[in-house]
Amino acid sequence: MLTKNPSTILGSGLILFSGGVLYLVSRFSTAAEEFRALSPKFFPDLLGWALLFLGGVIFVQGMRRPPAPVFRERPERGAVVRAILFILLVGLYLRFLPVIGFFSVTALFMLLSQALLGEKSIVMNLLRTGVFVFLVNYLFSGLLHVPLPLGPWGF
Repeated sequence: MLTKNPSTILGSGLILFSGGVLYLVSRFSTAAEEFRALSPKFFPDLLGWALLFLGGVIFVQGMRRPPAPVFRERPERGAVVRAILFILLVGLYLRFLPVIGFFSVTALFMLLSQALLGEKSIVMNLLRTGVFVFLVNYLFSGLLHVPLPLGPWGF
């Protein structure tokens, strides 16, 4: 019964993975919490609980739905090419992040990935990119005081 629907398998996998994440995070230091600061385990712990919840929801949905085949039809050739290009784009982002810097590489990555995923509106692409780069920079530099990679231009 549990293996007839792919959602139950995915949900079970997420639950097991989140259990591993929560176990590993439990070994992190909590010394920073004594000073009312976020400890290094806060975000991974949050991720583990979120994955556990998501895995449970997917598992329950899989139990409620009737069995279905894993792949109903072959994916289109264009979708496969876009997926491979997106993976390559992520690799290039990680490669050039320390060299060119956070602002430039992240903005370029966001613009190219949105275009690759089919977003046609240039204005929306620029708006999403600007808001995302600003919020991530504010979160890490302003709130968490974690320096982001600077490029040769100092930003």
